[in-house]
Amino acid sequence: MYDTATVDLLKARIGFGPDDTIGVAVRADLITGTSGRTFSHFHKLVILRNLYATVEVINMVQADFEAHLDALVVNAVKSALVRVLNQSPSYLDDFDYSSTVALKPEIFDEVVGYTLAISSLEQMVSTLRKNEEERNVTLSYQQLKIELDGITDERGFVKSKGITQKLNAAVWRAQEIIFPPVLEIEDANVW
Repeated sequence: MYDTATVDLLKARIGFGPDDTIGVAVRADLITGTSGRTFSHFHKLVILRNLYATVEVINMVQADFEAHLDALVVNAVKSALVRVLNQSPSYLDDFDYSSTVALKPEIFDEVVGYTLAISSLEQMVSTLRKNEEERNVTLSYQQLKIELDGITDERGFVKSKGITQKLNAAVWRAQEIIFPPVLEIEDANVW
C-alpha cells in the first residue's frame, strides 16, 4: 500500500528533456526531473519529438500532449510500484510503504525509466500515423524488437540483453533493497 503522494514523488523524478522541434511547448516539470535524469537515458528514441510524431492525433494541442505525457509517466510509475512492491513475496498488504519509497526514491528510477521506454517504443511501433518518424520506426521494427527482447541463441542463452531484461534486473535490485533477504537456518544440526 502507498499513497498518491508517492506516485507524485516518483512521477517528478525523471523528465523528457528539452526539444524545440515539436512545435508545441511542454511544461517545465515534464522537461526536467528532480533527479536530473531524462527518459532518453533508458532508450535514445524516447524523446518528445518521437512521442509527438507517433501519438494518434495529428497536430495535437499542448494541453492534450501534456496530458498524454502525464498519463505515460503515471502509468510507468504505477507499474513500477506494483512490480517492485506488490509482486514481491515479502509484500505485506496492511503495511504502508510510502515512507520507505520517500526515503529511497532513486531505487525506482530505473524501473520507471525502462517501463516508460518499453511503453514508448510500443507506441512508436503500433501507431496508425503515417509520417517520417513512423516510417523510420516501421523500417527498423526488427531492430526495435531486438532492443526490447534482446538476443538469445538456439539454446536460450542470452547473447545481448534487451530493455525487458534490464527492467527485470532493475526490479530485482529494487526489491533486494526494500526487502533484504533474511538469513534462514534450515537445520540446527550442522555437524
